[in-house]
This record gives sequence, C-alpha cells and structure tokens, in this order.
Amino acid sequence: MTFFDRFSNRDGAGKGDAGLRSVIDNLNHILNTRQGFGSFLKGYGIRDMNEYSSRDHLSAAVMEEVRFNIEQYEPRLEVMSISIENDDDPFRISFRIECNVKETRESLLMEFNSVNKNLNVKSV
Repeated sequence: MTFFDRFSNRDGAGKGDAGLRSVIDNLNHILNTRQGFGSFLKGYGIRDMNEYSSRDHLSAAVMEEVRFNIEQYEPRLEVMSISIENDDDPFRISFRIECNVKETRESLLMEFNSVNKNLNVKSV
C-alpha cells in the first residue's frame, strides 16, 4: 500500500484518470523516498531533517525539498505554491501544495498534516 493510498482521500482527484494516477504514484515515490537510498539521482527524495530544532527552519527546509523534488522529478506538474497551514499545535506541521498538471491545466491541491498523517489530494 502506497503513502497516498494509506493517507489520502482523493475526492475529485480523477480516480479513473490513469494519467493523473501516474502523477500521484510518482509523487508518492519521490516524497516517500529517503534521499540517498531510493535512487541514484542527485537530490531525489527527502533528506534526513533531524538537524533542525526550530519548527520554522524545519518547515522551510521541507518546503524547499518538496518543491525541488516536484520540479526536478515530476515534469508533468507545475508547482504554484507551497505554504504552511496555520496551526497552534507546536508538534504539528501541515503543508498546502498547489500544483497545475501541465498537459491538462488541471489544478491539484495537496494538503499534508504531519500529526494525523493525512494527505488529501483533490482537483480544484
């Protein structure tokens, strides 16, 4: 079972669309791979972030890595924005990733909540 399958509720994300499913599957592989362990490609995956003690620095580093990986290794997507969702819980970091599927110009919204381990991908 993949990361997206475990944690996503893809309402309106084109469940029958093989092309969109392929994009989502590729994102799963990219963002669920630890850098240096799943590919020979330089920068592929998310590196270990244990060096950060500040929530702000950790958030910035994760957003930068996610953007880099999507832009480098998922050419069918155009990242519009990545932002942190406001949350008063110091142990929770939630991200909102807005992308366009280049060929269809369909917009995707990905929301990830690190505490609930829930990722929601939907068309907007």
